[in-house]
Amino acid sequence: MKLQLELKIENIFKSKDFTDKKTGEVTPGKWKIQTFENIETEEGIQMKLFDISITDEYAEKVKNKKGETVTFPVRAYFANGKIGYYGI
Repeated sequence: MKLQLELKIENIFKSKDFTDKKTGEVTPGKWKIQTFENIETEEGIQMKLFDISITDEYAEKVKNKKGETVTFPVRAYFANGKIGYYGI
């Protein structure tokens, strides 16, 4: 099964590095695409901002495409009662 997301890039950025407080091990930050999704609620439509992690290679391809719509392969995960995606 293959999943692909089609979305408008609102922003693209690299998150901060993470340092494990116990071991001191540093995990490099990941590139992320930010996009808005309209969520229908009882009170009306809400715009939610979503971050989707992407590979360094894909970030190089799209970092100058803010405001454009792109399609790329993803994997889905389920955490805290919500579905999320990350680029592959």
